[in-house]
Amino acid sequence: MSEFGTLEGCLLGALEDVENFIMETTGQKPTQQEIANALKRYFVLNEIKAHVVMEREEENPS
Repeated sequence: MSEFGTLEGCLLGALEDVENFIMETTGQKPTQQEIANALKRYFVLNEIKAHVVMEREEENPS
């Protein structure tokens, strides 16, 4: 089971940033389902993974 019962402020803020970006660029507020579908796409997941790995490497250089 996932630990995401409640979301931390940083994650809520990130989701709001996504919502605001889509609103600004398309003129329409996205639904939560649209955002969820986009976040589950392989390309997006791979980009998020690459970013997390990069940040971890910057925080803990070998």
